[in-house]
Amino acid sequence: MSILSTGLGRDERKARLAGGAGTNRGPPPLTVSVNTACRLLDVGPTTMWAMIADGRVKSIKVGRKRLVVYTSLEALVAGEDEETTP
Repeated sequence: MSILSTGLGRDERKARLAGGAGTNRGPPPLTVSVNTACRLLDVGPTTMWAMIADGRVKSIKVGRKRLVVYTSLEALVAGEDEETTP
């Protein structure tokens, strides 16, 4: 069962992505597609591409496909990469 099909709200999905309780489903993937990363963070593609461009989200290119590094999504959700906000 994927995170998206659980019926969880946005904050609950983010908590599960960050390794919250009840996520003992094996190791996370090394990378995900840009579309999957958008769904996991509940952001649009423009926002995701902006985060990739400014370095908040790490990605790699394999052939013609851009893949997002899963641990960078976890770090973003955990606030490790966050700039100071008021």
